[in-house]
Amino acid sequence: DKKAPAKEASVKEASDKSVEPKKLAIIKRPEIFDPIDSHLQKEQDLTHYLTTEKITPMLAGAEDFITIINENMSSNQKGVMILLPDWEMTATSSNALNYLQKTLPSQGWTTIAIQPPSRPIGYPSRALKLSLQVEENTKLLAQCQENLAAMMTAVMKKAKDYPGIFVVVSKGSHAVLLANLYSTGKLQSPSALVMLSGYLNTAADSLSFAKALAKSEFPVLDLFLSRDQQLATKDATTRKAQTAKEMKVYYRQAQLHNSQIGYYPEKKLLRSINGWLKSIGW
Repeated sequence: DKKAPAKEASVKEASDKSVEPKKLAIIKRPEIFDPIDSHLQKEQDLTHYLTTEKITPMLAGAEDFITIINENMSSNQKGVMILLPDWEMTATSSNALNYLQKTLPSQGWTTIAIQPPSRPIGYPSRALKLSLQVEENTKLLAQCQENLAAMMTAVMKKAKDYPGIFVVVSKGSHAVLLANLYSTGKLQSPSALVMLSGYLNTAADSLSFAKALAKSEFPVLDLFLSRDQQLATKDATTRKAQTAKEMKVYYRQAQLHNSQIGYYPEKKLLRSINGWLKSIGW
């Protein structure tokens, strides 16, 4: 019984301690930075993983961009192939263009692969009215082509350092935009243009550029795949119809059979390009 008060006191003391407010730890939140620009990140990846001898910086007006140059390794110098991937890709991510970079130098070609610009922000337009969509898309594509023309002008100036002809191989939307720049005389035409799965996101833009291409005079090899994205297959049909209507000279369209969607069969691609160039006298 004498020990009871002491026991009650210890229980009360423990109870008082349990209700004491606990000191909260001050958590310092990590600083959140803005996301890195995707185009800048692609350029940083290329400069990190490739040797400095491969990377050649260039200027298009006030904007800089990078290229990968692989010089001819053969005694028979044929010329320069300029390789431009689709937007949102890197200079090495396209299996088709990457294969050409590795193979063509041993066949007498110098290759200049370009790190492409990004897709225009806001293209295609999501405006509710069709007329406003057309207006916004036209404005965005015009600015994109202006930037592309400045970039290609700088690359073609570099291509003149090497003997022979110059051929442009481009993929996706950039293939169509380049073809339009050449067709409208806004950019010096190459000796030949190879289009790989060319497409644009709207039917109106695709038809407009197909009509311009059909009236052009430079040689075009228009390739697409048996298992390609729907827009590329549809736009290839549009270009074929327009070039047939205008009876365009030096235009060939061919479908390459592939097993993976969008993945070019490398050796068939190379044979198609070499065979076509030979057929038009190159």
